Amino acid sequence: MQSPHVLGYVHCSEAGDVLVQEGNEVDVLANVLIYFQQVAGLIGESLGLEEFHEAHIQSKSLTVISMPHQGGAIGVILNNRARVTEVVAQMRQIIAQS
Repeated sequence: MQSPHVLGYVHCSEAGDVLVQEGNEVDVLANVLIYFQQVAGLIGESLGLEEFHEAHIQSKSLTVISMPHQGGAIGVILNNRARVTEVVAQMRQIIAQS
């Protein structure tokens, strides 16, 4: 993930093991990413949505994007200047190539 507004990213396995981690602010994300994905999936199911695809969490200064990948999850932390849709498109492209 090469973007000036990406602060860091993490890729976790289904068991929650960190496979790849780079950048700032990702330690906390690595600890909660798999649990977040599981909870988001349950929320989606209760709303009748087929499958958890992605989630965005926004605050004043940061945005976190989470996507499932190979049973695990990828999470990216962005600053408030990031163009979220562009980063999501880049994430989808990276996932499709792996």
